[in-house]
Amino acid sequence: MPKNSTKTWVEIDQSAYEHNIKILKSLLSPEVTFCSVLKANAYGHGLELMTELGIQNGINSFAVDSIDEAVKIRSISQNIEIYILGYIPEERLRDAIFINAIITIYDEITVQKLAQCAQDLQKTCFVNIKCETGTQRQGIAEKDFKHLLASIEKQNGLVQIYSLASHFSSSEKALKPDITIKQNEIFDFFIETCERFGFKPKHLHISCSASTILYPETHKSLVRIGIAQYGLWPSQDVKELFTKKRPTFQLKPILNWKTRIAQIKDIGSGTAVGYDQIFVSDRPMRIAILPVGYYDGLVRSLSNKGHVIIHGQKCSILGLICMNMCVVNISSVPNANIGDEVIILGRGGMNVISADDHALMTNTIHYEVVTRIAEHIPRILV
Repeated sequence: MPKNSTKTWVEIDQSAYEHNIKILKSLLSPEVTFCSVLKANAYGHGLELMTELGIQNGINSFAVDSIDEAVKIRSISQNIEIYILGYIPEERLRDAIFINAIITIYDEITVQKLAQCAQDLQKTCFVNIKCETGTQRQGIAEKDFKHLLASIEKQNGLVQIYSLASHFSSSEKALKPDITIKQNEIFDFFIETCERFGFKPKHLHISCSASTILYPETHKSLVRIGIAQYGLWPSQDVKELFTKKRPTFQLKPILNWKTRIAQIKDIGSGTAVGYDQIFVSDRPMRIAILPVGYYDGLVRSLSNKGHVIIHGQKCSILGLICMNMCVVNISSVPNANIGDEVIILGRGGMNVISADDHALMTNTIHYEVVTRIAEHIPRILV
């Protein structure tokens, strides 16, 4: 969809993405598989678009959260490896097997249900066993692991172990490596137990973006890269620690969020703007109405303190952000016109508004900032 046909849109910079993939792959041994994590609408960047872009950049392994996400990307390619990391309702297990997705499990009951579905479909079900190493989310405990392996062994090949996985709780805390190192050791125990049972999973994976960057010993045979492929550092700690050693290693944000000016007004001193009149002008101003609001992901907590960029100038948001609109001060941009491009996230001239900026102003993390950009907003490759 061309950007001139919509009122607000997200641009995805493919050259920046190619750069990120190249430098992240440079951290890996040749035998380590790069798995692109596409959950949450590819961290707000667009599920289908990022799948296609990943394939173009030589990625053949992808991870999603849900069966619905998996179905969407399977329609793009029959040849890619798809991990479903999240919960699958019992009624959808057959769908996951049918599209040859790798299903995350952590209990014996699910193994039995998968075996029955696989038998009905006359297919093999491949599973990703999630091991509990200290995050206390999904995962099979050490004390129950052997029982799970025995349950799989009884299914006569209907259910096969494709991979073992776990997840770090604190690898973004670069100055506190002990937790990550301990979790990696616990995961090694699961691997050894699995191998003693006679199973040889194709992949072993625990590493996320932060641990991939900081801890080569955690790479195993596959790494799951989420936030870093989109050009965002897992944390400021990770960025500062790693770039001290490798100052040329720089990630490039690939997302730019834009809208346009819908209307321009001149208001006098003492004029209230927006709901609840929380902003009142203290001088004559020129204001612009933008067709984007909290329904689109521009959260209300940016009211009266956020900014946008117009013609290279930062312009402050005035008053409360509405459901589908907001108002900004364009007094410093005399050449602004209706229809002009407005940058919500990205660079304009010498100014930049980043996901980290929004996160700081709204007391959250940049992961949330990008993932909350509404799915109905078009994503366009540039």
